[in-house]
Amino acid sequence: MSQTAPNREAAAKRLVTAAPVHGIDLSLLWGTLGKDERGVDFVRQVVLAVPGAGRTLMLFQSEPSVGGDMDGPTAALAERVGAINAACAHFGAGRSASESGVGIPEVRLAQGLPEPSETWAVAAFEGAGFQRVGNLAYLRRSLKGENPGRVVAPEVWPERVRVVSFAELPPGLRTDATLIAALESSYVETLDCPELCGLRETADVLASHRATGIWDPSMWWVVFDDSKAGEGQACGCMLLNRCPEQRAVELVYVGLAPSVRGRGVASRLLSMGIASAARGPAADELTCAVDRRNQPALNLYGRAGFKPTADRVAFVRPIEV
Repeated sequence: MSQTAPNREAAAKRLVTAAPVHGIDLSLLWGTLGKDERGVDFVRQVVLAVPGAGRTLMLFQSEPSVGGDMDGPTAALAERVGAINAACAHFGAGRSASESGVGIPEVRLAQGLPEPSETWAVAAFEGAGFQRVGNLAYLRRSLKGENPGRVVAPEVWPERVRVVSFAELPPGLRTDATLIAALESSYVETLDCPELCGLRETADVLASHRATGIWDPSMWWVVFDDSKAGEGQACGCMLLNRCPEQRAVELVYVGLAPSVRGRGVASRLLSMGIASAARGPAADELTCAVDRRNQPALNLYGRAGFKPTADRVAFVRPIEV
């Protein structure tokens, strides 16, 4: 919660009221206590843990007050690091229970996404042993006012490349195994947060992608390389999910295997995604996030009309038993 809110008590009440609506369990708060001049306990620092799909955990830290952290930034950093470690230890204990009968969701990876300007949060994640896996640029493209329907799906793909929506795949290929193969092939020599490779099981990654917004299999496309034997080899994918509450469509993921990169497939996929997002239920914009080191992707999105809106620093830490 922002410490600069005009009425922090009212803002806190709104948070408490809204939390259960959004599936946030406010019992998963860790913090440090102090005593005021009257000897009354008060909360100094807080970390909120929010379990998510794919056995992930998102951590949020309380920010410094307007006048600065009590007892200075060094003491506050130690308290934030302690709260983060306590939260991770709690979920590590849950993971160690093989039958998960302890009521703690199984978590394999903790995450944090502070803004670059939130140096106090960045320092706390680093102090708690989190790994920085990328600086993310958040982008969006309007779906209104530019007649986005003119950006249509291409009629012809490059030779031996075939793109099929997941909903239209034959039953034998309409499986998580196909999607996992498509994702894993796209991770080879990726420029998008390569440090994440191997930190999570791909099935967990897929579960996270599917849980973003509203999953519609007709808006998930699989790229096949038909030069391979059999029915072709899954060599990439583009995944879009609708987010009605934000009146947006999120480009959850797009990635290609090295064998089909540099052949115009990505630009055609993106054009198809823009057209599909614009044709569906009311949505004002198409959004995505990309590693700022991935210059080819930034160039692609820029040509398609995406504009930067925010930046985040991505931190992760495996949850240990």
